[in-house]
Amino acid sequence: MKIRDVMKPRPWTAHADETMADAYRRMTHHGVRHLPVVDGDKLTGILTERDVMAFRAGVGESEDWWRAPVARAMSRPPQTAHPDDSVTEVAGRLAAAKIGALPVVERGHLIGLVTAADILGAEVHRSMQPAPPTLATAGDIMTRAPVTARPDEPLLDAAVRLVDRGVRHLPVIDERGAIAGMLSDRDLRDVVGDPVPFVYGASKERDLRVRDAMAEAPVTVREDRPVVELARLFADTRLGAFPVLGDDGHLSGIVSYVDVLRRLIR
Repeated sequence: MKIRDVMKPRPWTAHADETMADAYRRMTHHGVRHLPVVDGDKLTGILTERDVMAFRAGVGESEDWWRAPVARAMSRPPQTAHPDDSVTEVAGRLAAAKIGALPVVERGHLIGLVTAADILGAEVHRSMQPAPPTLATAGDIMTRAPVTARPDEPLLDAAVRLVDRGVRHLPVIDERGAIAGMLSDRDLRDVVGDPVPFVYGASKERDLRVRDAMAEAPVTVREDRPVVELARLFADTRLGAFPVLGDDGHLSGIVSYVDVLRRLIR
């Protein structure tokens, strides 16, 4: 299967000289996290939700971030895919780089966008045809004994773990050992902006607790959940990771879309 078979043609785009406010409004209105930046139909960069949040935190109160041009926050040159690249090969590149999408370029022109969710959906279809689904389960590919947080602990302490450990998700465990929520780097950015200045700078948000930023009632999976079903779940929910529960209902690990991609392309 080729990328042209699974990509989204004519994706929403941005221009380098338009304001961050206009580009971010387009993201939220259309429910997308990545905007290829174009000059005509030539790709010049890519603006992600993370880029917007990082820029917003970086300028702080020194200027009105939303008035700044997209060119100041976008990533360039962006990694790209070709429409004739195999889905499996691009899945490996997404997993290795831990990124969520690639613009699709042919003869120098932007023709589409392929996301991790598109890839996972395609890999689910391939795994079901005609051979039986992989027997691997969440328990086989998860990270065991993941770093966690507590609902009532200072958000700053949890942010330090996210930054220092280089992870993007912390399962939140209550005093009984049950899952109370999930704290992602996106959740943290929504509340405090870029986690790095929050951790190392003189932030005004030092009194916040984990419960103020975490997502409650997270999607969880059991250790025996087949990988092919995990892929479908990631494609449907567009989440980045799920806590994995053992037979006793307590946390035993965490599984990310990157883990699933790596397993499916083996």
